[in-house]
Amino acid sequence: MILSHKDYAPVAEYTADVVVVGTGAGGGAVGTELAEAGAHVVFVEEGSYTPTESFNPYTSQSIPRLYRDAAATVIFGNPPIPYVEGRAVGGSTVINGGMAYRAPERVLDEWAQSMGAPELGPRGMDSVYERVERAVSVAHQHPKSVGEDSRIMQRGAEKMGWSYTVNQRNQAACVGANNCALGCPTGAKQSTLVSYLPRAFRAGADCLTDVRVERLLIRGGRAVGIEGRSVDPITRRPGHKVVVRARAVIVSCGAVQTPLLLQRHRLGRPSGLLGKNFLCHPNAKVLAIYPHDVMGWQGVSQNTQIRHFHEDGILMAENFVAPGVIAAYLPFHGARAFEIMQRFNQMVLSGVLVEDSSTGSVRRGPLGLPLVRYDIQPLDHRRFLRGVKLLAEMHFNMGAEEVLLPFFNQPSAKSMDDLKQIDRLQTSPSTLELFTPHLMGTARMGSRPEDSVVGLDGQLWDLPGCYVADASLFPTAIGVNPQITIMALATRIAERMELRRAAA
Repeated sequence: MILSHKDYAPVAEYTADVVVVGTGAGGGAVGTELAEAGAHVVFVEEGSYTPTESFNPYTSQSIPRLYRDAAATVIFGNPPIPYVEGRAVGGSTVINGGMAYRAPERVLDEWAQSMGAPELGPRGMDSVYERVERAVSVAHQHPKSVGEDSRIMQRGAEKMGWSYTVNQRNQAACVGANNCALGCPTGAKQSTLVSYLPRAFRAGADCLTDVRVERLLIRGGRAVGIEGRSVDPITRRPGHKVVVRARAVIVSCGAVQTPLLLQRHRLGRPSGLLGKNFLCHPNAKVLAIYPHDVMGWQGVSQNTQIRHFHEDGILMAENFVAPGVIAAYLPFHGARAFEIMQRFNQMVLSGVLVEDSSTGSVRRGPLGLPLVRYDIQPLDHRRFLRGVKLLAEMHFNMGAEEVLLPFFNQPSAKSMDDLKQIDRLQTSPSTLELFTPHLMGTARMGSRPEDSVVGLDGQLWDLPGCYVADASLFPTAIGVNPQITIMALATRIAERMELRRAAA
C-alpha cells in the first residue's frame, strides 16, 4: 500500500511493528531487511511517489518534485556551500550519480579500533557490503554506455601519469542516459525506489508518502511512534494529521533532517553531540571547454575517479549535468554566459572533492528550519587549490581552450600561465565556490554514551525504541561516495534489531 496526501482522513492513524522515517539509502535498506524478516513495516516519506516512467530531463519539473526546497539549500560558513537532499520515495538515491564505493579500509579500521567493534572493520563489514552490492546490482558500466567526457578524463589521467579507478555503480543494464540527477528514466540505476522498496512491499510493508514527521511519540520514556501532517506536493501546505504507532521508530531522514527531528525532543544529552560532527565532503567544479564536440550529455555520468591523490584527501571526477544547472552556476551573466552555453556540446564538467578535515553542526533555527554551519579549514583550502590547479592543468594538456575555475575573483583560465596566478590570488576560502550532495555524521555511532549519540545497534542512548539508520551514523569522514556504506550500516542495524526482536 502506497498512500499520498489526498488519501488521509482528517486524523489518520496506523499501527506497525516498526515505523521508518525516510526511504533513502538508510531507510530503504533497514526497512526492507526488517520487513523480509517478518516485521510489519510502515515507511513514512515526506516526498511523493514518483515512478520511473515519469522521470524526465526537464529541470523545471524534476528539481521541485525530487529535491528538498528545489535544491535551494545552503550550508552557512566560510565559504557558504550549497547542498542538496532528495525528497521523494527513494530519497537521495533517486538523484545521486550511482557511485558504489565501500569505505576505505583505513577508515573501517579506525572505526573498529576506536569503538572496540571488530564487526565494523574491513573483515567484519565484508559480508554486509557483499549483501548490499548484490541487492543494488553493483557492477561496472558496459563500455558502450561510457561517454567521451569520461574517456577524456581517463586519457588525461594516463597522460599525467595519475592512477584512477573505473567506477562500480548500482546499475543494471544502464544505457548511459545521463539523467541520474533527475531520476533514471529507464530504471537501470538501482535506487531504493526500484531495488529495496519493491522487496519491502512484497513482504507486506506500507508507505505513507507526502507526510512530514513533526515529532516522535514517547510513552514511558520509550519511542512508540511518530506524528506528522500530510503535505500537498505542489503547494507544500500542511494538511491532515497523520499518526503511526509502533514498537520501534527508525529515523532515516539524512544528516540534516535527522538531528533536526531529534533535537525537537532535546535528545542526545549524554554526549551533547547530536547535530555536531557534521561532515559534507565538499567539491569544487572545474569546467573545461574544448575546441571539439565532446557531447558530455551522452553516456553515463562519472565512469572513473582519479584516485592518485586520495591519500592526500583529494579525488577528481567528471559529472555532467543538465544545461540549466550548468547555466545557473556560471560565473558570468548576459552575453558572456550565452556565449559559453552555446558551447555546451564542447564541455567537460569535472570537479575536485576534498575529504573533511574538520566538522560543522546542524541545529534548529528560526521557524524550526535547519541551520547548518561548516567552515573550510586552511588544510582543506590548500587541498582545493592544489586539486583545482592539477585538474585544470590536465585539461589544458588534453587540449582544452578554456577552464572555468571555482574562484569568484578568478573565474577563468585560458592557459597554463593563468593557473600560476591561483596561489597569489586565492588567499582566503571566501573566494571559493563549493557544492556538496554528501552529508554525514550528525548522530554519530559509538560504543560509549559519552562520545556518541547512538550505540552500535543504532539506538539512541537516551531514548529506547528510537534508532538512527542513515549517514548521520558516520563517526568520521570516509572520503568517498557514501551510499553503499549507509546501506551496509543500516543492514547491520536491522540484523541487531531482528536479533533483539527474536529474543523478546
